[in-house]
Amino acid sequence: MLACVTAMTLASGKAYAQNQDIYQSFIEVTGFAEKEVAPDIFYVNITINEADSKGKKSLAQQEKTMVAELKSAGIDIEKQLSRESLSSSFYNRRTNMARATYRLKLNSAEQVSEALDRLDALGISNVSFSKAEYSRIDEFKDEVRKAAVTDAKRQAASMAGALGQKLGKCFYLYSGNSGNSSYYSRPIMAKAAVMANSMDGVEEERAEIDFDKIKVSVSVSAKFILE
Repeated sequence: MLACVTAMTLASGKAYAQNQDIYQSFIEVTGFAEKEVAPDIFYVNITINEADSKGKKSLAQQEKTMVAELKSAGIDIEKQLSRESLSSSFYNRRTNMARATYRLKLNSAEQVSEALDRLDALGISNVSFSKAEYSRIDEFKDEVRKAAVTDAKRQAASMAGALGQKLGKCFYLYSGNSGNSSYYSRPIMAKAAVMANSMDGVEEERAEIDFDKIKVSVSVSAKFILE
């Protein structure tokens, strides 16, 4: 029994010594990368309420007018507009006012501005911006992650050179989620642009909506053998 324990101890010590020989000299670094990208998908919430017109226009009439106006703005209704909910509530015993909410998916900041102008002209004021995002965010995150790994390797090679050694293989790599990453964009303060009316020469201000860029930041920890 003692001989068996001794053999196991020697084998364990030999394996540990081998590992020590392999990784006896290594370098550990943290790579970081951060990039921004402009959003290309925008969501707007719209609510139509019969009560806003005091019952003079039905929900169906208002929806038809809104759809026609959005179509004239170049919006594909089938792909970009969806009804989220439909409800009604009794304001008195004889009248039942309906209300519906919609989600509008837009493809550019210019299209957002145009749609808001059209809705405002129709008297539809219950409009709110939901979010903006980037359609290829997963591919973009992979790109940033690769840049972080490249940064880690660059740092390690620089430090190894300062020691007069060569950088060997990477035997440990870990990528954590950065708390600073923002995968959605919000509108920033609108800038007023003066637009001339060619009919009567009167100038009026039109809001131009801009959006923050989407920021993705990634950090990685890496360990390299020093040769």
